[in-house]
Amino acid sequence: MIRSFTFLMVFLLFSAFVNAQSGVLSGVVTDKISGETLIGVNIMYAPGKGVVTDIDGKFKISVPYGTYHLKFSYVGYNPLEKTVVVDRPNVSVKIKLETETLDAVEIVADVAKARETPVAFSTIKPKQLEEELASQDLPMILNSTPGVYATQQGGGDGDARINIRGFNQRNIAVMLDGVPVNDMENGWVYWSNWFGLDVVTRSIQVQRGLGASKLALPSVGGTMNIITKGIDAKRNLRLKQEVGSDGFLRTSLGITTGQLNNGWGITFAGSYKQGNGWVDQTWTKGWFYYLRVDKKLGNHLVSFSTMGAPQEHGQRSYKKPIYTYDTDYATEQGIDPKDYISGLPTNLGLRYNAHWGYLTRTADGETSPRKITEKKNYYYKPMFTLRDFWNISDKVYMSNILYLSLGQGGGTGLTHTPNPNVDGSMDFQGIYDGNLKGVDMGKPTNDILRSSMNNHFWVGFLNTTDYKISKNWQFSGGIDMRYYRGEHYRISYDMLGAELYNDRAKVGTRLLPNDRTNPNYLKSEGDIILYHNDGKVGWGGLFGQMKYKMGNISAFLNVTTAVTGYQRVDYFKNKDLVIDGNVYEQAVGYNELKYDISIGDFVYLPDTFVVDGKAYTINSPEARTAQTDWMWIPSYTIKGGVNYNFTETQNVFINVGLLNKAPRFQNVYDNYNRKYKEINNEQIYALEVGYSYYNKHVTVNLNAYATRWNNKPADRPFSYRDPNTDIAYSVNINGMDALHMGVEAEIGWRITKNILSETVVSLGDWKWLSSDSAQITDDNTGNIVGNVYFDAKGLYVGDAAQTQLRESVRWQLPWKPVKGLYVKGAVTYFGKNYSQFDPMTLDPKKFPGSFDDKGNPKQSWRIPNYYTVDAFMGYQFKIKKTRINLSFVVLNLLNKEYISDAQNNDQYSGQTFNTSDARSATVFFGMGRRFMTSLSLSF
Repeated sequence: MIRSFTFLMVFLLFSAFVNAQSGVLSGVVTDKISGETLIGVNIMYAPGKGVVTDIDGKFKISVPYGTYHLKFSYVGYNPLEKTVVVDRPNVSVKIKLETETLDAVEIVADVAKARETPVAFSTIKPKQLEEELASQDLPMILNSTPGVYATQQGGGDGDARINIRGFNQRNIAVMLDGVPVNDMENGWVYWSNWFGLDVVTRSIQVQRGLGASKLALPSVGGTMNIITKGIDAKRNLRLKQEVGSDGFLRTSLGITTGQLNNGWGITFAGSYKQGNGWVDQTWTKGWFYYLRVDKKLGNHLVSFSTMGAPQEHGQRSYKKPIYTYDTDYATEQGIDPKDYISGLPTNLGLRYNAHWGYLTRTADGETSPRKITEKKNYYYKPMFTLRDFWNISDKVYMSNILYLSLGQGGGTGLTHTPNPNVDGSMDFQGIYDGNLKGVDMGKPTNDILRSSMNNHFWVGFLNTTDYKISKNWQFSGGIDMRYYRGEHYRISYDMLGAELYNDRAKVGTRLLPNDRTNPNYLKSEGDIILYHNDGKVGWGGLFGQMKYKMGNISAFLNVTTAVTGYQRVDYFKNKDLVIDGNVYEQAVGYNELKYDISIGDFVYLPDTFVVDGKAYTINSPEARTAQTDWMWIPSYTIKGGVNYNFTETQNVFINVGLLNKAPRFQNVYDNYNRKYKEINNEQIYALEVGYSYYNKHVTVNLNAYATRWNNKPADRPFSYRDPNTDIAYSVNINGMDALHMGVEAEIGWRITKNILSETVVSLGDWKWLSSDSAQITDDNTGNIVGNVYFDAKGLYVGDAAQTQLRESVRWQLPWKPVKGLYVKGAVTYFGKNYSQFDPMTLDPKKFPGSFDDKGNPKQSWRIPNYYTVDAFMGYQFKIKKTRINLSFVVLNLLNKEYISDAQNNDQYSGQTFNTSDARSATVFFGMGRRFMTSLSLSF
């Protein structure tokens, strides 16, 4: 009895002791995307009991052992609940809150989520942008993700281009907060128009392959989602100053009010840059502004934003033979000096740019020469967006986005390219002096600086409705409507000493009224010359997507349909006649020349066209500007995928899809308002499988893909020169087949608490599958004069590296007082990079040098493999409430000499070998060592 009583007492005392034990629950709360800590987050852990995060976003609670339901709330962020078991002295948690605005944007932009969305993707967060971008064009930082090859091309600021899985950016969907921004006519993205966007970017997500977007997009290679900042909960003022090599300076400002008590929120950012450029005369000057105003109105979040980046910069537009830059490097590639093209300068250095020279405008009183740039790009593309995010109920959500883009600007160039000076510069002085003599003799000139203008008007509406059918099922659908008008013409930009310019635009044998023989139509500075046309594009799309999520399985099925319309209008062609509903295309213009005594000059007599005995002229009311009918082309997409989480740390996924894509504008209509024959939609079939492993030390993402592209069009019509007549013709290639396959890996390893290693591997095998023929069209008459044959079967796809390896290591120093100091190094390797090839050199009859002894086409010249080393260092600290960030970046630390872009058998260089080797190629060398240092202050 005594023994039992003693046991009971010991048991009760032990239970009381255990129950009386307490532990410390601590943690840090951060923004889900930016990773920034959040100050003042409310945390409730029991009825009437709570704490708030401190200035570092941290909290600490002493509580008895037990289970706690934590509730996190913060103005502007979605509330979050988390159950935590405190069963030991110290328990730590990491909480990531998502902003209300971001949640809305994620639905519209289809942001992929780990262990849920069955696609391969990588996300660049603000921390990496801050540490690594160094004011480069945005695509350059994406070389840190699998399957990407981005270069600066000629080295001009804003002239970068990006390939994903071997597909160029015409076939990569670029989205800004869910709004597509690829050019509606040609699919290109001009990164100079998006300078400054890094200041307001919350994240950049690259989805490789067809991706998870609901819209009908040209996402053959992938989708690039750029998400900007909305209402931030923290009020913040940020100043940043950057100083870099080659005279680069940039000043940036960012202000956000946070969400105010009345539901308003304002974000403003601005930036200014200037620099000389690493390549000769690739100077740059540009501004950026961004304004966003948000207002909560009941269940609505209404947002208006405007942004723009007016800029101008010098360019290096054309590749040159290797020996033009470096004769030693050319010798290493097997080029014999006897094969140098006569008259071309040699060994001018990697910075060499042919598009500039010196000019003394003596007629203006100048006595010393000034530098003048031939290739200058200048553009301003303001964009306005009005959004309404509407939470109709707990189950129904609707987003409506109305956007407008207005673009104006162009690029300059000479109407004729003179022979270079001995030093490789352009002989502007010779052109100017010759033009002055022409003025003295009363003669017009043929040599001026012209500007190719590309203005546009673009308006769109995007509606998305999201319906949670049940706990497991969710449906999203909507409409996508766009209208685009691109205005294309050239103007006489700089007369270079002349007073008048001979505009020799022709249509067949009928001369336009600006022919050089008529002084009334000679052109002065600012006049439209050479061509003037509009490209109009209409777009209407419907989309629907069903999502399923239950337990360890998540899946989606997406179906879209769209119709694309094209119309071409030409103001420099003879006019159409519309009589009783019948259209007589380009029927009337000007013809005979006659001397008019009343004005004492020659004039053109209107051409006549007779219908039912009645004569019509260009001045008849039935005459209209030459234009095509609207051509409407339907297209569709079907894709789906499944993800399965078979443990808490591992998951697999698979997705398949078919993209039926309408051809681009220039593959439908030529420059004479003629519709190409045999216009067929592109067919893209895609398959992708993946595996992921996650734990607190290691993250592994592996995937394999296969993309079959049937009826791929050429990016532009090719020029073909008849070897018998030496006449040049334009050739449109409407269909080729290619197969892109590969494997990709992305591995993150936290070696210690303060050392992080990241590895990227991408191994591709991309080949053309077909030989084909193309029609030859006479550029003067528009008549089809024959066919040309080419054989690309078995050739590797060029213009991007098929092998990519990258290793980076970041070390955050753990010791005070340098706890905020980090150093990082990255080595990036690119290989198996074949030069872009011209299909017109793959005709075995006309170019036998392009084929081997067995009659098989030779592979394009393979660019030498190369690697670059980049170094990053920074120090972050606080003085009271001011966060200070110092950083220093060195790109291409070892000053590696390498070729980044190449054109095989370049027909514009003057070479005649066509032997698919280094001597027949033209290239761009990558840029050498550059540095960037920055200081930022956040209040």
